[in-house]
Amino acid sequence: MPGRVLLEELNPHGTRVATLEDDGRSVYLYLSPADDYPGETRAVWVRNLVPAPDETDLKSMKAGRAPLLSKKACAHPEGAEEFSVDDLDLVWFPEGSGVSLYVEGLIEAIIPPWSGYDGLQGYARACIDGELGTLPMPPPESAFFDRLQENLDYWTTRAAPEHWSRFRDRLLAHYESVYGAHKQYYALTDRKFPMLAVAEFEVQGRAVFATLGMSNQNQPGVERRAKDASALLRVEIVSFTEDRRDWFPGVVGRVAAYPWISDAFFASGHTYESGADGPRADFILSDDFSLVDLPAPAPLIVDERYPVMWLLAAPAPGDYLNVARVRGAEQALRKLYGRQEG
Repeated sequence: MPGRVLLEELNPHGTRVATLEDDGRSVYLYLSPADDYPGETRAVWVRNLVPAPDETDLKSMKAGRAPLLSKKACAHPEGAEEFSVDDLDLVWFPEGSGVSLYVEGLIEAIIPPWSGYDGLQGYARACIDGELGTLPMPPPESAFFDRLQENLDYWTTRAAPEHWSRFRDRLLAHYESVYGAHKQYYALTDRKFPMLAVAEFEVQGRAVFATLGMSNQNQPGVERRAKDASALLRVEIVSFTEDRRDWFPGVVGRVAAYPWISDAFFASGHTYESGADGPRADFILSDDFSLVDLPAPAPLIVDERYPVMWLLAAPAPGDYLNVARVRGAEQALRKLYGRQEG
């Protein structure tokens, strides 16, 4: 049966809901998709409110109830006190796919962005031995706690009124150093967070469109699915069209928002189906701009530590997406844009 909701909060992206629930026997922190957004519910045990069983609580699991942690895995085998709602706070990971629970300012439980990988659900301060997907909290001196502090600093920084304009203007100037002065600026206003925009340039007779703001936060899903996570956390996308089409900037804007809507990430070799009508309305992503004779932006570091990965979103007919998926993005783009090897 559903328990008493102690705390519930929608992430800033509007895509995930964190819920702290007390069913009278235990307290769990849940992270679920909001509305019709994709994804699975994650759940981390926080504490038992009643005496712990001697063994893993399979009986509760079979009955459809939230299981208790066993005595060997629980720091309070006789049960802990209920939480006071006024003592509780949630802090989101920047990508919106992870959340931390604080009690009186101290970390109590975490569902990280990599939750769901290798059986992990999350971490809890009251857990002393891994069970039910819940692991003990890493040591306070570990880099993990640096990451938690980064989360706090991130939201403090983003709340500053001047942050977005400074970030945007720096990135726009970086693009202009390669592509010249921008011709048009499109602010994406259909979503409050993350703040995103698209800038239009004219380069060698092409209309070039570059995203602004994707690299202002981590891409979701990277740490759960990618081998080289650090290189993929921050990304910006550049696309182009040979013949100016009114719908094109809007499609690039949808590409920019896609990771945080879908809890996914973009990397070289990926494809994107836009749903727009046109002979080249879909995209093949690559980190090799030379495949379409377009200069790539110079290297850039954001937040003083993260390199930006520049991705080319090359317009392609829908049937070329399968070529890219089977034979690789490079081969599909060479075939499409007439580039010869060697």
